[in-house]
Amino acid sequence: MIRYNVRERNPRGITRDDVEEEEEENDESFRRRNSGWKNNALPSSGSTLPRLCGEAIYGVGPVYAALRIARRELFCLYVQANMPMNSGRSKKKDKKAFEWILKSAIEKELEVKEISKHDLNMLADNRPHQGLVLDASPLELINAINLDAPWGESEKPPVWVALDEVQDPQNFGAILRSAYFLGAQGVAVCAKNSAPLSAVVSKASAGALEVMELRSCKNMMKFLEISAKNGWRVVGATAAGPDVIPIRDLPRGVPTILVLGGEGKGLRTNVKMACNHFVCIPGLHIESNTKQVLGEAVENTPENGVSVGDDDLIKHDLQGLGLGKRSGDEDFIAVESLNVSVAAGILLHELLDSSPRAFGHSLTGIDTVA
Repeated sequence: MIRYNVRERNPRGITRDDVEEEEEENDESFRRRNSGWKNNALPSSGSTLPRLCGEAIYGVGPVYAALRIARRELFCLYVQANMPMNSGRSKKKDKKAFEWILKSAIEKELEVKEISKHDLNMLADNRPHQGLVLDASPLELINAINLDAPWGESEKPPVWVALDEVQDPQNFGAILRSAYFLGAQGVAVCAKNSAPLSAVVSKASAGALEVMELRSCKNMMKFLEISAKNGWRVVGATAAGPDVIPIRDLPRGVPTILVLGGEGKGLRTNVKMACNHFVCIPGLHIESNTKQVLGEAVENTPENGVSVGDDDLIKHDLQGLGLGKRSGDEDFIAVESLNVSVAAGILLHELLDSSPRAFGHSLTGIDTVA
């Protein structure tokens, strides 16, 4: 404890009560930081900030989906007071969705409260809420040991996505958004070391979290092995290498589980053992420049690509293109892989798109605005 025993050391006239009060404040601040405390959990006396019964779902898309799908228990809808809906920045579809949300809340007899933008910012942890925050119960994952056998023959065989310890909520949400948009049937995640279902995930998914089928498994390897016995093809996404084929060469029309590894480390070894196919996304920039330099040497390599044994030759020739070395650094390729959520979108498009086309054509129908 801090003590002032000599008056000369306390020229500001700080008393023992002042010091103890400061220590109590520091202890409270430490407790809040280490207990996951949020601004809305313990409002100070006289604060207008409401207490939440569940969690804060924010943004037009997530709130709209939560009200429409009704998987959550709903407690209260908070709306920004004096919301300028006629500003030029507001999208027409957002205005319609906003109006539907208010109408639906009234029909469901859900309490609607107008609060200040500041309080909405606090409830949404200063994330973009678009004037709406819904107090609702958290979603819960359904535990599963495996996927059942695929249903009978269909025009589009089902595709599931299995995420092996994807921990970033923004990546998780973006994958859910792509999976829903492109037509995947569901997403399975590891029970441990995975991003939890949260408002951040729902916002990043543009509300797809509220709609998608979700499963949680305690052992991803066993989940995939048993599912494979039930008739699913298990395809792991990895970097180019032996026994890895470009996604464009994978036969379509087969019920598939697409397995994606976590950020920075990819698929774990035991999960790889449960996969019966491996695919990669050819890097157009690196692949085309390497072909230009290596010429005939590349033509004779597996899958018309570069074999693992050609690493030194690749590094040497990429340096000649100005891609392989930066002053003062060791050899490197500036962008050698894709973000897991971007890779998921490309791979799912290949698996679920039935139109005959060459890999690399522009993808249409994708809304790039979150």
